[in-house]
Amino acid sequence: MILSDKDIIKLLKREKLIIIPSPKDFDICCNHINLHLDNKLLKYMTKILDLKEDKVQTKEITISEQGYKLKPGEFLIGSTIEKLTIPNGYLGFIETKGNIARAGIQAHNTDGHIDPGFIGNITLEIKNNSKHSIVIYPKMAFVQIYFFKATSKSLRPYAGKYQNQKGGTVYIKD
Repeated sequence: MILSDKDIIKLLKREKLIIIPSPKDFDICCNHINLHLDNKLLKYMTKILDLKEDKVQTKEITISEQGYKLKPGEFLIGSTIEKLTIPNGYLGFIETKGNIARAGIQAHNTDGHIDPGFIGNITLEIKNNSKHSIVIYPKMAFVQIYFFKATSKSLRPYAGKYQNQKGGTVYIKD
């Protein structure tokens, strides 16, 4: 069951769902909350990403107030400004905000689920799928998070390697 804005607001008021900084009223819509792009991005500098290794080299990019020009086909790791705590018994799912998607940007690479018990910033896998450069800006509403109520609480809520992540997190081998 997807939660409505009424149920999302109840979870926020009861402090079961925690979002820091707290969403503004205009960021809470009919069935989702808008989340905003942080000003830090990571670019893979490793020539070959070997999934059996943990050797990943990245370059940090800071998005200025003038924006960052995302080139066609470019892939970067970003994150939401907001830090979330998802209560056990619920899960989140992010989607690229409609206007961002219509420009040609994909904000997640089919990894849009946020597990029950997760705490941290949401990593974004940002790709420009268009044939033109697109300027992105810090603090812009970039993704929408939807909340689902599970049929029951999880016996093993999320406690994995990405728990308490700050900012975007690159590949970490299992």
